[in-house]
Amino acid sequence: MKSVDTNILVRYYAQDDVLQSPLALRLLRDEPKLFVTKTVLFELFWVLTQSDKFSFLPEQVMTVFEHLQGLPNIIIEDEFSLQTAIAWCRAGLEFPDALHLAASSACSTFLTFDDRRFARRAQRLNLMPICEVPA
Repeated sequence: MKSVDTNILVRYYAQDDVLQSPLALRLLRDEPKLFVTKTVLFELFWVLTQSDKFSFLPEQVMTVFEHLQGLPNIIIEDEFSLQTAIAWCRAGLEFPDALHLAASSACSTFLTFDDRRFARRAQRLNLMPICEVPA
């Protein structure tokens, strides 16, 4: 099995490069199995929503993630955490926070210093693990 980097998925979904985009299409179509790590998904979200080159909305990236999950040859690391993060993002969390929290499902508490808004939203939504800001 082969694993893909963020740039291949960017070329596949953005179709922004004359040479690399067709190659990315072929790779995702023809490779029997491709592995996608959570870190690649995290980076893909940031590239598509935060870079100067792209202006995807978070909801568009959630649709990208769902499409990627539906491809028969794609294996996503901790796919359940991704599915959970997509749902939580749609419920009001920012995707990176949602993925961090979902990936921490075996823990009792998720601690954060700087993101009180995230902690309050997660608490309002009754998400687990509990999200708190240490005093």
